[in-house]
Amino acid sequence: MAVLLVSPEFLASKFIAENELPLLLKASQKEGLTILWIPVRPSHYTRTVIAKYQAAHDPEKPLSGMNRAKQDGALVEIVKKIEAIAPPSSSPSTAYPPSTPATPPAIIRPAFALPSIQNVHGWSAPQVRALQSQIAQVLKSPVEFRDTLEDGSPGPTMVVIPGGRFLMGSPPDEPERRDNERQHEVEVASFALGKYAVTFEEYDRFATMTKREKSDGQGWGRMRRPVINVAWFDAMVYAEWLSQQTGQTYRLPTEAEWEYACRAGTTTPFYFGTTISPRQARYGLSDGTVEVGQFPANAWGLHDMHGNVWEWTGSEYDEGYGGAELRTVSDPNASVRQVLRGGSWDVRLEWLRSASRYRRDPCDGNPYVGFRLARTLAL
Repeated sequence: MAVLLVSPEFLASKFIAENELPLLLKASQKEGLTILWIPVRPSHYTRTVIAKYQAAHDPEKPLSGMNRAKQDGALVEIVKKIEAIAPPSSSPSTAYPPSTPATPPAIIRPAFALPSIQNVHGWSAPQVRALQSQIAQVLKSPVEFRDTLEDGSPGPTMVVIPGGRFLMGSPPDEPERRDNERQHEVEVASFALGKYAVTFEEYDRFATMTKREKSDGQGWGRMRRPVINVAWFDAMVYAEWLSQQTGQTYRLPTEAEWEYACRAGTTTPFYFGTTISPRQARYGLSDGTVEVGQFPANAWGLHDMHGNVWEWTGSEYDEGYGGAELRTVSDPNASVRQVLRGGSWDVRLEWLRSASRYRRDPCDGNPYVGFRLARTLAL
C-alpha cells in the first residue's frame, strides 16, 4: 500500500512526478498496489492523476483547515480506513525464527475495499456529495454513467449512491405523517439509481425491440416524459431486458434504497427542506406529467424524487416495517401488493414527503404511476 500526503507542493514537484509517482502507478496497474491519499492542504487535485485514487479523508476538508482537536479525530478515521483495506498483522517481536527456511508467501493483492459504512442521517449536502465522489473513485466509475446496449446505444443515466445508515420513516412530530411510517435505523449498501424516472423514449425502445405493446401516454406527449400506465410486472420485465442488454444487474430499488436515495442525508420532510413549492416539484394539478429533469435535483443529483409520478419499488408492502423494506420481491409473477414512493402530479403535498408510502397490486398500471431503476454495483 502507498499512502500519499497531498498538497500543492506535492502535485507541483517535478521529482515526485518523474521519479516517485510513475513507480507507484505502475505497481498499482500491474501488481495490485493500493494507493490512498490524504489531503493535507487545499490543492487543485481534480485534474491530476491523484483524483483517480481513493482519498482516505474528505478532499473538501483538508487537514490544514482544521483545529488540533478536529485533526486528531480526522487522523483516527484515516487510520480506520487504512486498516479496513490492510489490517495490521500481529507483532513479530516475540516470535522465534523458523528452524527451516519458510516458503516465500504468495503475492496477495489488496482486496477491493469500500470505506466503512457511516450514518449519513443529518449530513449536509457537501458532505454527502463528497462521500458519493469518494465511493465513485473507489469503484473507478464516474458519479454518473450510462451502460451500453447491444446495439451500441446508451442506456439510462445512472448515479452512484454511496452506502450508509439512516433513519427510515418519519419522526412522530412530522406534519401529515401516517402510522405506517415507523422510524427505524436502516443500512443500505452502495448501489446506482436512475437519475430520472424511466422515460417513454427509453421504454418505447424496449417495447419496439421486444415487440410489446407501447404504454398509453394519455395524449400528454412521450419522449422525455416519464412512462406511465406501467404495471409492476412491466417494470420487472424492462429491468430484466436491460440486464440482458448490458450484462449488468438492473432491478427495481428496495423501499429502503428509494427513501435513502431520496433523502440524500436530509432529515426534513422533503429533500428541499420542511416544505416544497410548485417550482420544486410537480403535484396537486389536473393536467398530467412534465418532462423529467425540469425541477432541481437533490444532493446526489437525482431529479423528481418528489412528484410527477409515483414510482414502483421492488419491495412488498409491510405496514409495520418488519424487514420487507430491505428486500426485493424476486418472483416476477408475485401477486403481493408492492410499495410506491414519491407522490405524483395529481396528489396533495403531504404525499410527496420522503417518508410517505403507498401500495398497489402489481398488475395495476395507471396514469399516475411510473418507475425508476436501480443497478447493483459490482465490487
